[in-house]
Amino acid sequence: MDHVVFDAEPLIAYYWDEPGSDAVEAIIDRVEDGQLKGSVNTVTCTEVRYVCGRDDPQTAQAYVTRIRNWCDVVTAEDVWESAADYKRDYNVALGDAFTLATAAMKEATAYTGADDDFDDVDVTVKRFREDGV
Repeated sequence: MDHVVFDAEPLIAYYWDEPGSDAVEAIIDRVEDGQLKGSVNTVTCTEVRYVCGRDDPQTAQAYVTRIRNWCDVVTAEDVWESAADYKRDYNVALGDAFTLATAAMKEATAYTGADDDFDDVDVTVKRFREDGV
């Protein structure tokens, strides 16, 4: 794996220090150190900001700014048609469709949670909660 596209679930888990956050931290460290390319879609940034910002909007905003500084930011406009195809073809959540479309565009691995939304998609997927943690 040399390029990851972050889905919201691992970024939220890292923010809240949930189970599996150590695995996410290891990936983030590699991205921050330049050992691994990272990308994120603006839709994912939106999800992370509103979920993490429920308790402290300013800290959540700073976290999203940090994410956007580590990663190549892909706008929803750049992949909206492909995201619509993923939503239609795989019946995934809308945010997940943007992650998949971004990963396809970047020829990267989608870095996701353990849910089955990503089963059988035509993009390489790495789950930070492989064992359902």
